[in-house]
Amino acid sequence: MAKSTTTTKKTAAVAAETIEPKVTTSEPVVAGPTLKKKDFIDRATERSGLKKKDVKPAIEAALAVLAEALDNGEELVLPPVGKIKIVRQKDMPNGKVLTARIRLNKAADAQDVENDDSALEEADD
Repeated sequence: MAKSTTTTKKTAAVAAETIEPKVTTSEPVVAGPTLKKKDFIDRATERSGLKKKDVKPAIEAALAVLAEALDNGEELVLPPVGKIKIVRQKDMPNGKVLTARIRLNKAADAQDVENDDSALEEADD
């Protein structure tokens, strides 16, 4: 009987040595500053060089289309932004809570898309 307890203790000791616990730590996500719609429109106006009265309706229409697509659970592929996919959604009394996976394109890729758009504009001229 003593032999089996010794064997069991040895087996347990060997098992404890070979199994290493895997501990992963996740870093908390710290929210950055908030970009409001007014500021978004102002930035788009400045970048495009167009007048605010021309930019605002286009931005509002684009935001409405994005909201509808997200509400329908559609996956968005929007260069130079990247890819947005809804992974979870929960209906709440005042709306829906969507959890999305967003893969942003690299800055270099965004610059390439911008250059491609410039080349298309030059080709149209």
